[in-house]
Amino acid sequence: MKKSILAAIVALAFLSGSALIGFLLKSDSEVRPEICQGTAACFMGKVTAITDGDTIKVEGNAIRLALSSAPELHESGGINAREFTIQFCPVGSIAIVDEDDGQRQGSFGRIIAAVYCNDMLLNAAILDAKKATISEEFCGGSEFGNEAWAKRNGC
Repeated sequence: MKKSILAAIVALAFLSGSALIGFLLKSDSEVRPEICQGTAACFMGKVTAITDGDTIKVEGNAIRLALSSAPELHESGGINAREFTIQFCPVGSIAIVDEDDGQRQGSFGRIIAAVYCNDMLLNAAILDAKKATISEEFCGGSEFGNEAWAKRNGC
């Protein structure tokens, strides 16, 4: 009797663990095909800081928005660009970071990526709002250079 109870507990624990692992894998696999492109890193995490309009931190990783160049904080429009990013992707929110396959070398220790917050692309939003300009010199090398948002803004 004790062995059958123990076996039942072990089986239940195994099935519960398998179900949880299956859920986590399913959740990840549902995110990646719809949002993530290419083969470079793609991860989800909490926004931990907003540096300026085109640089944020996700889980402590510095992320530079691909193809987007916002004014520096001391330049005209810099504070407005940062405020836009804070409103769009506030600290504590969840972001999906899709590293640019064409720019894996990064920029000053930052990952160059497309960043999604609340199922919306920050790169496109900041460009469309005219808080940043397209970085035309990177259009040809970026995996995102042919995306509609990039072309709409000058790539």
